[in-house]
Amino acid sequence: MAKERQHKQACTRRELDETSFIIRHICFKKLPTSAIIFAFEDIAYAYVNHCMHMHRPLNCEQDDIFDETGKYLRCSMHGFIFDLRTGECQSPVCFGQRLQSLRLEEIDGILYFAEKHLTLID
Repeated sequence: MAKERQHKQACTRRELDETSFIIRHICFKKLPTSAIIFAFEDIAYAYVNHCMHMHRPLNCEQDDIFDETGKYLRCSMHGFIFDLRTGECQSPVCFGQRLQSLRLEEIDGILYFAEKHLTLID
């Protein structure tokens, strides 16, 4: 019997190319939250949408997740910034801590979450 596929559809590559970021509601490690998905330099990234400083979504105050340069993720509550590629905080209070990354896999133009402890919420 084939092993059950652990991939859950996040979005299509086309959807991601047509917007700056996508939010998906998920359960991660049995906790309801959301995921942010975006592309940077043609690579797709996903993180749990949760700033470690105040435990709020990055877009809790504004419907945006990037700083004004577009080179960092930014928490809209206090302005903490994070490296796009690693999720590492660059702000002094939480320097070195990282956003929880979520593995993505692209198959035939569709991006899937490749995480064992993740389920999608409709």
